[in-house]
Amino acid sequence: MIEDLRIIVPGGLNTDLIGLGVDRLLGPGELTLGGAFHVGPGGKARNMAQMAAVWLGPDKVAMIGKTVRDPYGLWKVPLDALKEAGVNTDAVQILDFEQSGRKFPGIALIPVDQSGKNQIYCLPGINSEFMPADIQAAEELFRTASKPAYLMLALEIPVETVNEAIASARRHGMRVILDPGGIKVKRLEVKRLEVRGYGFGWDCAGVYLIKPNEFEAEILTGVVITGYESAAEAAKVLLNQGIQYVMITHGAKGAYLFGDGIARHIPVPEISGGDVHDETGCGDQVTATLTACLSEGLTIELAAEIAVRAGTIQFHRKGIQPVRKEDVFPASFHIF
Repeated sequence: MIEDLRIIVPGGLNTDLIGLGVDRLLGPGELTLGGAFHVGPGGKARNMAQMAAVWLGPDKVAMIGKTVRDPYGLWKVPLDALKEAGVNTDAVQILDFEQSGRKFPGIALIPVDQSGKNQIYCLPGINSEFMPADIQAAEELFRTASKPAYLMLALEIPVETVNEAIASARRHGMRVILDPGGIKVKRLEVKRLEVRGYGFGWDCAGVYLIKPNEFEAEILTGVVITGYESAAEAAKVLLNQGIQYVMITHGAKGAYLFGDGIARHIPVPEISGGDVHDETGCGDQVTATLTACLSEGLTIELAAEIAVRAGTIQFHRKGIQPVRKEDVFPASFHIF
């Protein structure tokens, strides 16, 4: 039992193979030379678990997942990073390579150009076999989590596993923060995820908050995001499905927050971040920081502002380097 478990994160564990500073992102059949090679931990849910734990401290975040001991040691990279950050990994299954049918852990191939734009080719490996039974096996985490605790998840895992995690959260009075990263279909109806009304002490008809980026918001709603007005139109579609809050991130334009009387644009703050520009993990950082701040009792508007600032700091870092409280606030600034 974890004394003060605030966030449960089901999802995949990936190892990111990154080409930093390539000349440009290529089209079919093209080749370019240049850039630097970097190996790091990845997977949206795993990134978010690590980032939330770095923000909150040890034993406040638990990860549910599955990996496999491959002969190249790729499985160790994401798992070691979780443990170092203070994430509880007791519910992460580690399978034998031969017994798994010689399956590999999840791998992401990520070229990043000199302006920070990237492409991500995700090879799910054993993550595609992360099933509802794996959520059920971790029922004790849901039962013993602090109230209200948060379920933070992405869509890189099978949809039936997403459904099971949401159902478990509903049974145990947890707020659901859904980052639709990993969405694969042209249009995903919210009801397909079975995010219906559930009771945890206040009136809420569905997911507490969904945080798509502009591309994911378009997939979910059919609305092309160009600025505040179109974001408000997309948010209305999602709010009408019973989701309590919608936060749409929009790259250098910042984010838009809607729900329960809130309708506002949160611009990107001015930050002196040097020459590094890397989009990798920025959206994950926003979701993780937002959820961590909410778990500490901050208002959703303040949590969203802090999250956008943290995501901006992440943009100026090479690969995944989770943002800490002291990176966001000066030592003399007390808010928590």
